[in-house]
Amino acid sequence: MKFWAYSICLILFLHTKAEAQETFELKGIIFQLGGTERISKATVYNKTKNFTSLSDEFGTFSLPTAVGDTIILSKSNYQESTKIIAKKQNIIVYLKLALKLEEVVVKGKSIRQEQLEILDGYRAKGVYNNGKTPFLMYIFSPLTALNNLLGGDAKNARNFSRYIARENAETVVDRRFNINLIKNNTPIKDTEIAEFMYLHRPKYEVVKYWNDYDAINYIKKEFKKYQKTK
Repeated sequence: MKFWAYSICLILFLHTKAEAQETFELKGIIFQLGGTERISKATVYNKTKNFTSLSDEFGTFSLPTAVGDTIILSKSNYQESTKIIAKKQNIIVYLKLALKLEEVVVKGKSIRQEQLEILDGYRAKGVYNNGKTPFLMYIFSPLTALNNLLGGDAKNARNFSRYIARENAETVVDRRFNINLIKNNTPIKDTEIAEFMYLHRPKYEVVKYWNDYDAINYIKKEFKKYQKTK
């Protein structure tokens, strides 16, 4: 009798240990604490296995992980966050802005206003026109036109213009596809949210025409598809 009891305990122990060592692809999304802003280029480090990954432009990441591994998430100007993976799951992480000791000047400006101010700075240098050089400039100011095409400021202006367009587009998507809206309209589990948002995030080209009804309808339909994969 004791032999069988010992054998069963040993089998359960080995099974649990094997499951804990089994590697799976941990997926997650990183947000700034207190808002919906996603954090890109954050370092996601598996301390246990010495694996490192970076979050993409949408704040999402994936990393080989096993149950029991310690994951450290960090980025400059944010407080480091440590997670111990207790089970196979996908995670949502909120990073808190680090406290700054220097004097803070409060500005009553929106993000859009700040973006436009930066572009105005490029315009003041004569290098920005929505990323393009006017045709007449080639005729009347050929050297200026050439500088606009090849100069460092021109390249930075075009890159920043593309960045603004991308960020503003993703902000529109966030308004229609976010954690609160998903949880209020589906019976989704907290452990499923990160994976669902990662796999079913809609494109801006579609979302820009949505109203609230369209957003809720999309979330419900996509959640039904998601449930079929479980």
